[in-house]
Formats: sequence, structure tokens, C-alpha cells
Amino acid sequence: MTRSTTWHPESFINLTDYREVTEVLRRGREFVLEGTKAESDEFVHDTLISIDGRPHLERRRALMKMLTPSQPWGAEGHLLDEVFDDNLRRIRETVPPVDGAHHFDLIDFCRRIVWRVTAAFVGIDGIDSDEKVSWFLELAAPVLNTLVVEYAPEAERDAIVLRGREAREQIRREMFLPSIERRRALLRQAAESGGSTEDLPADLLMSMLADAGDGDTDLEPIFREAVALLAASVNNPVSQAAWSLDDLLDWLEAHPEGHAHTSEREFLNLAVKESIRLHRSSRPYLVRIATADTVLESTGRAVPAGSWVASWVGAANRDPAVFGADSDSFDPYRAPLDPKVATFGVGFGIGPHSCLGRPMLLWEQGGEEAQGIQTKLLRFMLRSGIRKDPGGVHELIGVEGGRRFSRYDVTLPAENTSS
Repeated sequence: MTRSTTWHPESFINLTDYREVTEVLRRGREFVLEGTKAESDEFVHDTLISIDGRPHLERRRALMKMLTPSQPWGAEGHLLDEVFDDNLRRIRETVPPVDGAHHFDLIDFCRRIVWRVTAAFVGIDGIDSDEKVSWFLELAAPVLNTLVVEYAPEAERDAIVLRGREAREQIRREMFLPSIERRRALLRQAAESGGSTEDLPADLLMSMLADAGDGDTDLEPIFREAVALLAASVNNPVSQAAWSLDDLLDWLEAHPEGHAHTSEREFLNLAVKESIRLHRSSRPYLVRIATADTVLESTGRAVPAGSWVASWVGAANRDPAVFGADSDSFDPYRAPLDPKVATFGVGFGIGPHSCLGRPMLLWEQGGEEAQGIQTKLLRFMLRSGIRKDPGGVHELIGVEGGRRFSRYDVTLPAENTSS
């Protein structure tokens, strides 16, 4: 299927009913993703978020190795714990306390944490200082904007693409290629010594290089996949961390008995799921193209072949027919009216293109300490005493159906250093 040259949202079939949204996303043969990318195609072509069918399935399988919970960035690993503590120490050392508390922006704080973890997960080396993290964050924003450029006003898209190209090439030269060469050397050493690739790091770059096999590997698909993951890491998980803290703190004011459970994985997972259901931070709708005349089984809606369908995830996740009359409110103990519906709705997507990183973000197996990134972040913030700054800035940006905090000021109690 050829790529689109631009989007025409006025011609889209807009779906907000939970049943219709989930049916379209599940029916990957009749409603495809391939061909929906326009200005972003040069950045995401042949990546997991742009391909369908067997190539998509094979790519997912190739990447699954890096998602095991025992990896340093996995639910049983301790990389996030260490990076969180490092950044908490940085705040205490660099932000002077005022009235007994350090005041800072939670969005910047969480970006630095999540980026460090994602860099290890992707396989970008040398991210071992605050200066390196700051440098990357400056490059990540324009790259991230290219991944969702179709959602921007048409008059702004050329400038977004131009800035994204410049930032992406800098990432290629200074981060990606040196990291690739280190992994190629490890693969050569393993081959010469008769070792197994199973003993090598299981990050994205190593997984994709090993899967490609010997020879002159085309690095462009690997680069696109890596950049998409790196850029996305400074948006969705960070935004959800702020939403989860904001939602839960408000709920705890009305339900003080809940404080007794704020260190329990089960309760925190419930809180994270409910925030994910309520808040869509990036693409407000997911686009698919109908490959044939199709009738939706859930409602009988007819969708002609070639139609572009926009599935509004946020609206579906607040469908009162599925999540109750109070579906716009936060309730960690919410039970969908249909027990087959996940409590986070379609917050992680559904069907063949559901979020590959869900096991990293939300983990429900193993022991109490085995927790996904979103749950760990919420637990660490609560345990550290991080709270919403009542006199600070809490600024939302984005469009209808995709709102996120650009700044969320919080306080951290100053340590008592008196003898």
C-alpha cells in the first residue's frame, strides 16, 4: 500500500464507542495501519508502528527478548531504583530548600529518569551524566514531534520535519553509530569464541543486529526503531507518571484510608491503570484504513473500502456504557461493567498493534517488588514525600483527546541535617 501524502481528518470516520474502537483495532486484516503515515513516513517507515501482518509479527518476536523481567530495566531489575535515587540526590544537592522543601518540576525530573532507563533498554551507551541527559532531551523533542507530525496544523508540518531531520542526524552520528559499533564488536567476539548471543546484552540494538545475522546489515530500520523508542520515552511514561501522582493524591484527600495501601503493588497497579484509562497523552486517535467493505459486528456500522477510520481512545476509555456513569472520575477500585474489559481500557492499545512495552510499564506477576516502570515511579514518589506544589505551575498542553503536562511543580521535604 502506498503512503499518503497528507491527512484529511474531515473525511475520517470518527469512532468513540468502546465497542467499535476495540473491534477496529482488533481486526488487523480488515483495518490496517500501513499506508496511514504521511509526513512522518521518512521517520517511521518499516518500524513496528508502521507495518502490518507477518513482518509486524516477526519484528515483535525479535524484540521480545529485551522485555524479560530479569533484565536491568525489567520489573525484577533495579536500574530504575538506582536512577531514581541518583536524581533525587541531584535535586537535594542542586535545588536549595525553601520553607523546608525543595521545589522542582516533576516532568523534567521524570524525563531524566525514564530517558536513562530507556537508553539502556535501547542500547545507547555513555548516558552516564546529567549533562548527557540534558543534551539528549534537547534533541528528543523535535524528533518526537516528527512521529506525530500528522496531528499538527498543516502549516507547521514542514518546519517540524526540518527540525526533526537535523536532530535525528545528530543522534545518528553521536549516539547511535558508536553504540552500534560496540555491539558489532561483541557479536564478532562471540562468533570467534564460539559463544552464544544469549549471553550478550538484550537491548534493542543488540537484538536487532543479532536477528539480522551476518553480513552488511542495513542499519536504517534499526536506527528508525531506536529513535522512535527513544523519543517516545520522553513523553508517554513521563506524562503518565505525573497524571498518576495527580490523580492519586486528589483521591487520597477524599479517601484517607487509602494511605495504608500506598506501598502495595496491587493498589498502585490499580491506580496506574485507572490513570492510563483516563488520560491519553499523545496521539488523540489511532488511524486505520479499511481494506474492504466491512460491517462492524458490535454495532452494524458499515465502513466502505478505503475509508480512513479514527479511533478516539480517550473517548472510548470514558464510555459510560462500559466504565459506569462516573467514568470521567478517578477510582482505583473501578470495575468495568463488562468483566472481560481491562481496567485500563484501550490505554495500551489492543489487537496486533497493542503496546509492546506494556510488560515494562505495568507488571503483575512475580513477587511484590517486581513492578513495572509506572508503578515503581509512583511508589518511589510517594515514599520520598514528593507532593503537588500548591503554589507551583501545573500546565497542560496538547489537543482534545491528547493532553499532557508540560510542567508539574512538586515539593520534596528537605532532609533534617541538624544534630
